[in-house]
Amino acid sequence: MGAMMLHPESREEVRQLLTNPPSLESITDGMDDSAKKIALRDAALLASVDGDYDKRELKSLELIAESCGISKTKLSKILDWVSQCWKNGAKGRKLISAPMLGDDDIIKN
Repeated sequence: MGAMMLHPESREEVRQLLTNPPSLESITDGMDDSAKKIALRDAALLASVDGDYDKRELKSLELIAESCGISKTKLSKILDWVSQCWKNGAKGRKLISAPMLGDDDIIKN
């Protein structure tokens, strides 16, 4: 945290949040719907980084979606979009001859 130039008081706050994270509901309660929708998009991207969604990740995404009125059908479309983003990234790297490990698997799916 020192490398991130966090003030010492902020470091303690971050440590507490990492040790005892707040509930998802307590976080989304203080957000307006547009912020929740952006959080949903970003959470879907983040949850997909390892190539799969586990049950807890999907449950969290469903809770965020529900909190801002996004249906399960639309959430499914968001997850499809995330998958397409990964494919487009892999295809772009292939076009410039700079593939990453795993890109061929992403493009095949």
